[in-house]
Amino acid sequence: MTKKTKQIKHILPFLLLFFILLLQPQNSFAQTKSFYWSQFDVDITLLESGDMRVVETQTLDFSGAPFTYGYGTIYTGSKGNNDGIVDISVSDDKGSYIEASNNAERTFKVSRSSDEVSIYWYFEPTVGSRTFKFSYTVVGGIQVGTLEAGDGDQIYWKAIPADHPSWIEASRVTIHLPEGVQPQINSNTGDYLVAAYVDEKESDRVQINVGDNGRTITYDLQTALATDQQLEVRVQFPHGILNITTPDWQKRAQQADAISLAVVVIALLILIGGPLAVLLLWYARGRDPELGIVVPEYITEPPNNLPPAVVGTLVDEKADMRDIISTLLDLARRGYITITEEQNNHVFNRTEKSDSDLRPFEQRFLKDIFRGQEERSLNSLRYKFADKLPNLRKMLYQELVTDGLVPRSPETVRNSYGCFSFVIMAAAVGAFFAVPAILGADIVTAVCPAFAIGLTGVAFLVVSRVMPAKTQKGTETAAQWQAFRNYLQNIDQYRSLEDAGDIFEKYLPYATAFGLERTWIRKFTAVSTTPMPTWYHPYPYYGRPFGHMGKPASSIPGGGMTAPSLEGMSGSLTGGLESMSKGLTRMLNSTSTIMKSTPPSSSSGRSSGGFSGGFSGGGFSSGGGGSRGFG
Repeated sequence: MTKKTKQIKHILPFLLLFFILLLQPQNSFAQTKSFYWSQFDVDITLLESGDMRVVETQTLDFSGAPFTYGYGTIYTGSKGNNDGIVDISVSDDKGSYIEASNNAERTFKVSRSSDEVSIYWYFEPTVGSRTFKFSYTVVGGIQVGTLEAGDGDQIYWKAIPADHPSWIEASRVTIHLPEGVQPQINSNTGDYLVAAYVDEKESDRVQINVGDNGRTITYDLQTALATDQQLEVRVQFPHGILNITTPDWQKRAQQADAISLAVVVIALLILIGGPLAVLLLWYARGRDPELGIVVPEYITEPPNNLPPAVVGTLVDEKADMRDIISTLLDLARRGYITITEEQNNHVFNRTEKSDSDLRPFEQRFLKDIFRGQEERSLNSLRYKFADKLPNLRKMLYQELVTDGLVPRSPETVRNSYGCFSFVIMAAAVGAFFAVPAILGADIVTAVCPAFAIGLTGVAFLVVSRVMPAKTQKGTETAAQWQAFRNYLQNIDQYRSLEDAGDIFEKYLPYATAFGLERTWIRKFTAVSTTPMPTWYHPYPYYGRPFGHMGKPASSIPGGGMTAPSLEGMSGSLTGGLESMSKGLTRMLNSTSTIMKSTPPSSSSGRSSGGFSGGFSGGGFSSGGGGSRGFG
């Protein structure tokens, strides 16, 4: 064997593999199946009974692997705007097919469901051009108008449904009307009421022609119809010429429209009446009584001896954190507590004064703070006081009831109405599922009552926040305390602060309950004659001696002890009076933050057309539809 022969022997397998790969794409292409409609004609004959005989003549071009069957699906009932499809037949140029279920060649089978009919027909393996005729009768496919409304009867049909898997090169749809029946005339334009739609839009891609006798209307497609594009045809003729009874699907649709309208009306009544009822409920049960006395714009002294926390709860009907803090300041002012500021902490000291004359919530407050000890640091209350707040708030609300200021606890009233609002919203959720299930899928407005009920529930939830009401005594007392609040807020407009320094400590708890503590401290810190609270010891102490219970003392003639003024500290405090102001404000902020703090959860340790006014019955879509295809 020569050297050249050996080389050819080695190369031969590679050449063979190359030719196999070269031929394989051609073989795959040869097995690909494809088709298109070269012509898709539909012939519709209106019978005097109101039924329609439809013949679809489909000419196709098959290529690739042979095709062996075709199929068509037609919607029925309200989905397809007809009462059924009957008298189905299939034929081709070789003759008619017989109905059977064995899938044999030249047979067809029909399957029916509640809203569609499916037809499959089977033929010998075919490639190239082939023509099939697919015929059926549409029962109750006419949309019937009324003489009272001046409506006409209509053929409105999907001649070519949207679901077809290939393009259609040409199509002609022909409608034949019975003798004596012609299209109705458009009262605005004088034209026949005929139209064609491509993808639900009136299109100039279809040429429409009405025959000389007016009984034959043709629709010629001028351009190819792309895959999944549908063609609908429409013609209206005067009502009453043919004795056509209203089809069942239209009766159901009209009933559904009437029910839908009734549902919308009910929903609107709920939408308007629900919130209106909530407003009337507030007007009847949630308003405070009219004032029976004349209250001035401001009052210079507390109108009665109510504690600051009770006053704050009465005015806004809420036991806030600032009401709790005002109790701390009030008890300190009255000699039950002293507060010492340390670096990054505050210390509360319980004095020897008996708490027997205190109100129940004040006694409870002291017990929750000190827990049997004489001294307690603020930092030690972190995560250990928040669980005491609900009971303290409840006791404050009870104080209002006991004093005859409210008929019921505001918290109870809000919670009661709030729970009822959630019941209403739960009813809305139930209606969202129950009403459509009862009325059926045809009632598209079935969910409207649920939304109306839900909005009423939301309105009820919002109004529940303001439903607590005061008694006559409570209304008058709250108005008087509101006048006193105006005085505290604008005190520099009513009197000279130089002469009012003695009321800084006295009214600081009330200012805190009213949410005015920051401006109150800032105003009086700027006044040199304001005495420093004896119960508050800032950090550092700047060398001043302290008396009993850590109270700072200074000598005065006669050997007595008196509290230094804020101005008196300005010489030794770094930053002067501003430092004192910041220290006291910092104490209030720290106390509020720590007292309401709760332990972090285990999971939170990391951050984390042209027919306007013409066609009647426009509320109905075209009938038929479904799909066509081959395999």
